[in-house]
Amino acid sequence: MNFLISNFSISAFRFCSAMLLLVVLAFPRYTRPGTEATLAWDVSGYYLYLPAIFIYDDLEKLAFLPGILEKYQPSFAQDQAFPIENGNQVMKYSAGMAVLYLPFFAIGHALAKLTGYPPDGFSLPYQAAIHLGGVLFSILGLWFLRKSLLRYFPDRTVGWVLLLIALGTNFFNYATFDAANAHAWLFCLMALLTYLTIRYHEQPSMKLALGMGTCIGLAALVRPTEILYAIIPLLWGVGSMAALRHRLVFFKNNFAHLLAAGLVTAAIGFLQLAYWKHVSGHWFVYSYGDQGFSFLHPHFLDVFFSYRKGWLVYTPLMVFALMGLLISDYGLWISDSHGPQSAIRNPQSAILLFFLLNTWVVCAWDIWWYGGAFGQRAMVQSYPLLAFPLAVLLTLQSAIRNPQSAILKLLLVGCVALNLFQTYQAHWGPWEADAMNKAYYWRIFGKVENDPWDRLLLDSKEAYTGERKNVKTLYAADFETVVDTVGTSIAFAHSGRRSLVASPLAEYSQNINLPRPTDLEAGDWLHIGGWFYGEQLEYDSWRMPQLVVRFEKAGESVRERALRPFRVMQPGQWLEVGMDIRAPQKDFDAIKIFAWNAGSRAGMWADDLKVETFEE
Repeated sequence: MNFLISNFSISAFRFCSAMLLLVVLAFPRYTRPGTEATLAWDVSGYYLYLPAIFIYDDLEKLAFLPGILEKYQPSFAQDQAFPIENGNQVMKYSAGMAVLYLPFFAIGHALAKLTGYPPDGFSLPYQAAIHLGGVLFSILGLWFLRKSLLRYFPDRTVGWVLLLIALGTNFFNYATFDAANAHAWLFCLMALLTYLTIRYHEQPSMKLALGMGTCIGLAALVRPTEILYAIIPLLWGVGSMAALRHRLVFFKNNFAHLLAAGLVTAAIGFLQLAYWKHVSGHWFVYSYGDQGFSFLHPHFLDVFFSYRKGWLVYTPLMVFALMGLLISDYGLWISDSHGPQSAIRNPQSAILLFFLLNTWVVCAWDIWWYGGAFGQRAMVQSYPLLAFPLAVLLTLQSAIRNPQSAILKLLLVGCVALNLFQTYQAHWGPWEADAMNKAYYWRIFGKVENDPWDRLLLDSKEAYTGERKNVKTLYAADFETVVDTVGTSIAFAHSGRRSLVASPLAEYSQNINLPRPTDLEAGDWLHIGGWFYGEQLEYDSWRMPQLVVRFEKAGESVRERALRPFRVMQPGQWLEVGMDIRAPQKDFDAIKIFAWNAGSRAGMWADDLKVETFEE
């Protein structure tokens, strides 16, 4: 017991490592099929370089890819590569993750040959090797984070920070279930870079300089914006103009080290340029199509606070790291007995600058929600730095004992519990990885069971749960007496002989155009519903037929909501489905309602539609 107390940080590290490994081995994602597998979606795109080079010897045409997509169904073809004018295919993602995956790919390839699995790059041995490689990198990242923090903070504080980062943030998800994704690997590179930086500024050496250059180069090869990692070795410990002048002199005296680090970074980055030149004939190819950055209009509020992917909504523990970041002088709370040389004793400025610039870049990306992710995944690689202000806050609270300290501890425990529970929800519960909104979040809060009726809120984004009063019917139709029969059908009907239809042959149904009622105010509730039928169903939510409600002003859309009845229907059965929505705050003069087939081979029929207003 005394050993555990006197070596709390190593005990915490071992516990976190065991937890990560236990979760992955108990719930092996690498055994799942299709897009639930390890090598799926973005990961399969990162990885594709390796089988293309070492198995199929086809880095240009990727002629093997259709067969892989058909057999393993990891994602859509357009998520992997795109054709160019010379007939070749260009990978969408840069090669950094493929470089990091390489040793684990080699292990998987050897195991596939030894065990009789297809040596095709995507069978079980490859899936397991890449996934467990991600867990190993996560554990290494925690190890180097511990070593860095111990140079500034007491052992006990370091142990608690490791536990909070590993279990109380979305790092846990990306170190276990999504360990093959880029973020835990980048976390490790940042933790290693920080450790090498501290050691280098204590005692400069060419070996440490080359290590820092390698970390920066690999991170930038994974995601070019991670070139911001260079801020850490350049400005670590620089907190004043005098310190900046001292740092310039320091680098002048160690210019060979600086040059070597820069050359290593450039050499690693050249791998991507060489690939583009080889495949396309050009040194640079922008592979993200119409996706890009809006640096003048970053999505700060969305990235931090939205229910869709708000960083502080899904990782509220980082609020305390941000509080620590605002403390004016780290030097007051960093233990003298643990601190390195005084010139680099206070890393606050470098951490703050990196956080501000990195957050700006993360928020400026047009696809700010970063696809199907748990929380803001693009922030995970900054956690090795944010661990420092979190440790500062914990040190401050332990030094000043008051009731607020007890409240802080309870809040931190609550953040850990919330993170672990929501991670469980994300993989076995009613979680929505891509289209979460406020109404659905609070409908499923605390739930572990899936209720398909709840998922209708993903479309309407609003929910009314009280008693409806003063219900008035604005519109009701069974489509039996329509004059223009375009967009209607006599194949199926709930009542009579005719219904609206949206099918592969009739993408849009007939429009229902309603003038704005004179007594309908902004914020008033409406209910739109009816009876729906599908002989066959579509289970891909992106392609599901929808009932669309559009509020318009002079023919231009003001607000739009949709209903996907297939979420709750059974094939061959009529079902009554509806949604409650509020009238928009913006002025509108008409309401348009129509059914739309979003690319499904399954048709949807709607009948006995009704539009009602009601009061709370």
